[in-house]
Amino acid sequence: MVNGAQILEALASLESEKSISKEVAIEGIKEGFQKAYERFFDTEAVVKTEINEQTGSINLFQELMVVATDDEIEDDWLEIVLEDALKINKEAKVGDKVYKQIDFDEEFSRVAVGQVRQIFQQKIRATERAMIYEKFIQLEGEIVRGKIVGMNDQGTSYILDIDGVHTSLWNQKTINREEFVVNELVDVLLEEVARENKYSQLVVSRVAPKFLAKLVEKEVSEVAQGLVEVMSVSREPGKRAKIAVLSHDEDVEPIGAIVGVKGSRINNISKELRGEKIDVVKWDDEIIPFIINAMAPVKVISVNEVEGEFDIVVPNQQLSLAIGKGGMAAKLVANLLKRRINIYSLENAITDNMDVLWNGNITEEEVNNPDFINEVNKRKINSQTVKPEYHKNSFRNAQANNEEELMSFQAEVEEEYNQVEELIEETNAVVEENKDLESIQSELESFNDILNDEDEEDFEEDEYEDLYDQE
Repeated sequence: MVNGAQILEALASLESEKSISKEVAIEGIKEGFQKAYERFFDTEAVVKTEINEQTGSINLFQELMVVATDDEIEDDWLEIVLEDALKINKEAKVGDKVYKQIDFDEEFSRVAVGQVRQIFQQKIRATERAMIYEKFIQLEGEIVRGKIVGMNDQGTSYILDIDGVHTSLWNQKTINREEFVVNELVDVLLEEVARENKYSQLVVSRVAPKFLAKLVEKEVSEVAQGLVEVMSVSREPGKRAKIAVLSHDEDVEPIGAIVGVKGSRINNISKELRGEKIDVVKWDDEIIPFIINAMAPVKVISVNEVEGEFDIVVPNQQLSLAIGKGGMAAKLVANLLKRRINIYSLENAITDNMDVLWNGNITEEEVNNPDFINEVNKRKINSQTVKPEYHKNSFRNAQANNEEELMSFQAEVEEEYNQVEELIEETNAVVEENKDLESIQSELESFNDILNDEDEEDFEEDEYEDLYDQE
């Protein structure tokens, strides 16, 4: 039989340990006995459960409708004749409801206890979910810190402990599948707090655009104070990002505030994002000026809206820079603008009879100016001769554990650069001395072998970095 003392003890435990009130627990017991009776006796029977909160005793009563004669009984689990009803309640009359006490044995008790246990488990989970929701809902969309406590069996996610609540940091939500160790503290964006979720109520990410926006708010006091606002963010996690910012104070220059003295603020943010390069552009409520700002460091010849999309024309020499490695630069701009864009070179635009409006930040005269063309080509050569070699050896720089190793690495880079410089000088000397065409071609091929040591796509990305640094 059900032990009343154990029930009282269980009620107290639920209230203190699981934060389930006595009233909720009692309702759970009643529900459990109802389901047990339906399962053990009859699914259509109506049962009333009473619990003595002083002794813990439980009594079950079958609810029955009073009818006049046996002939009127259609279901003896639901109805009772008046003669028998008077034995239960001396004041009963036809049409009343009476409650007949049910005597249950040990077998029924086991069934009932099982049902009650199942219901309590459901109520405990529901209570815990409600507590988690109330605890974290105000932090939704904010950066929270968690501790790595392990990884799931499939190796597809880290288990993250955030203030006593476990959630999954999925591999696809990390930057370039970054690796963590147990007990490492990790900052994540709390993307969503759900009332119900099969896996976890807390959804976290390190690749969401808002993670970058919140890092900026955390690092830049002017953003935290509302003087500068991050209006839009576009990311290729771990590679490159663009953020558009607006100042609400005429005395605060928004881009300078984000970048910080000598790039200190933006560098701290980039470090947290595993070296992600961050371009900061000025927000403009007018779409064409905003597009021009977003395309920097590429010059814009023309912007024309066609059926909800924007055709952007750039100088021939900067087309690859505007598109970027694997289309990354163009994708970043489109996501920042939240508009569809199409990028064309001036030559292609003219060939396709497109409208070239010359409403950008460079004039026709400047595009055709030899100084502009030479400057673009000069930057390309500088990017090719220096950046690729540094790019190939950058992992060695990251692993330099002391000043001696770092100086050695820098010396190697300088030596490689000097070799290229010497080769350029030799090539120029060949031209000046009017060597025969075959000799000149041989020297140029040697020069091109070095320039082509990296593939074209890497050159384009390095060119982008070089240009941006000089803007």
